[in-house]
Amino acid sequence: MRRRRLSISAHRPRFGRRRGFATFLVLWALAVAALTLVAVQTSALEQSNGGRMTVARTKAYWAARAGVESQIAALTFATLQPDPGSALAVMSDLEGAASGEWAGVRFEVAHDTPTARRAGAADAHAKLSVNAMSKNDLMLLPDMDDAIADAILDWIDTDDEPREFGAEIGQYTGLAHPYTPRDAPMRSLRELELVSGVRPEYVRGEDWNLNGLLDANEDDGVASPPDDNADGKLDAGWSEHLTASSTSGPGWAASGRMRLDLTGATESDLMQRLNVDQLQAQAILTAVQNDSSLSLADFIRTDLSQLASGQTDTVLGGVRLLTPRGPAVQSLSREQLGALLDECTIGDPLAAPDALSVRVGKLNINTVDDRTLEYVSGITPAIRDGLLIERQSRSGGFVSLVDLMDVPSISNAVLADLYEVLDVRSHGFVVTSRGVDEGTGITVEIVTIIDRSRLPVEVQSVIIR
Repeated sequence: MRRRRLSISAHRPRFGRRRGFATFLVLWALAVAALTLVAVQTSALEQSNGGRMTVARTKAYWAARAGVESQIAALTFATLQPDPGSALAVMSDLEGAASGEWAGVRFEVAHDTPTARRAGAADAHAKLSVNAMSKNDLMLLPDMDDAIADAILDWIDTDDEPREFGAEIGQYTGLAHPYTPRDAPMRSLRELELVSGVRPEYVRGEDWNLNGLLDANEDDGVASPPDDNADGKLDAGWSEHLTASSTSGPGWAASGRMRLDLTGATESDLMQRLNVDQLQAQAILTAVQNDSSLSLADFIRTDLSQLASGQTDTVLGGVRLLTPRGPAVQSLSREQLGALLDECTIGDPLAAPDALSVRVGKLNINTVDDRTLEYVSGITPAIRDGLLIERQSRSGGFVSLVDLMDVPSISNAVLADLYEVLDVRSHGFVVTSRGVDEGTGITVEIVTIIDRSRLPVEVQSVIIR
């Protein structure tokens, strides 16, 4: 019987195919493992970088926050311990606290003016409060017309009656995306862009983020928004001259103490703070008690002897005469009048029911830019030039409002009018603080509005970028 011989060679291809398939599986598994490892490593690297960036941003944030706190500390010190010989010392204090660095992070606080970049917080009172401007003031601004000016005033006033060219609630609620006007003082300059007819470029100019600094994208021509002239200087549009951040309020006096409210002060208080005699103190307090509409400007405009108590009014030939009864009251000297303006207030504007009086801050004659003064319709060119010339001659600025009387064209009557517009001290400041993590270059910017009319200092708004 013949045996059948098995051919081994016939089975080799099948075994080779199996071995090739197994090799393919091994290689495929290795490839998948390699790809998985790469993905895990990539994910881990991304997470690591993400965590690193998060840590860097956190460090930059706290550095920027430190810049804000340093400015608050400087303002508090300058408020409680003011330099009696310089109205500009507070700006020097803010400049001295404008930078710092430690452990790989740093902060810088700065703001741009039309001529240069300055260290420290910006004085909000160096600009005109949009909430206090008259139509004549508004009409002096570039790109302004009657319709926009009336619409701005309608936005701020409390009634619903539109001015001749203005806009009230009916016009805003009829828009495709309706909203209502505030009918109260503006809380920020950005709000101005909601007013009918106002374009963002009017308000912002090149300062597209309204941070008071010339950023890279604001100085590159047409390469990136906004369009700018790339001249290395910040053209801030209306925001160069206007603000909604200055505030009124009694504030702290030039002596570093809270102002005396004449509606509740005593004769002894006045004698100690103002260096007046008893009759003068009595006259001041009685004048305030007898006339609820009296303001400190009246003490500039009218001699104390005429405001003194015990006078009778008679009219002779259409002329009002004041006939004193009792002891004669001496007129306030210039030093006494200055102390009255610097140390006292009549009532508390922050507690007044009229919200407009809370937000309206005066213009600081020591820090206002020359060009901004041109937009105050109530200040004549002669007075403006005289103020600027006199200011240049004073290294410490005008320490008291009565110092303005050194300007030849400013009399008591003129100073009384200027009292409603000008001041020599400021309550509101805008802090633009940038924190930088030096290892990554990550930057965080914090823009804060600070009010020091009361202590502790009040932070009114915060924007973080």
